Amino acid sequence: MDCFFCKGKMIEGTTTHMADLGHCIVIVKNVPCLRCTQCGEVSYTGVVAERLENIIDTIETTITEIAVLNYSDKVA
Repeated sequence: MDCFFCKGKMIEGTTTHMADLGHCIVIVKNVPCLRCTQCGEVSYTGVVAERLENIIDTIETTITEIAVLNYSDKVA
């Protein structure tokens, strides 16, 4: 797969995803991704993006300020 921005090569890896929800911040570590070897751009598969949305939606209603999660612990 080629990078959408620079057309570099995308390789599998992991990243840290952060979501600022206004009243709280959610940080999800070790998220599977595709990362460009040239510019560093990160993209997610549809399955990973959907899982991130579910994680954030669940955590948003239970935390008050900040949460740091490990992606692999939340995928079951």
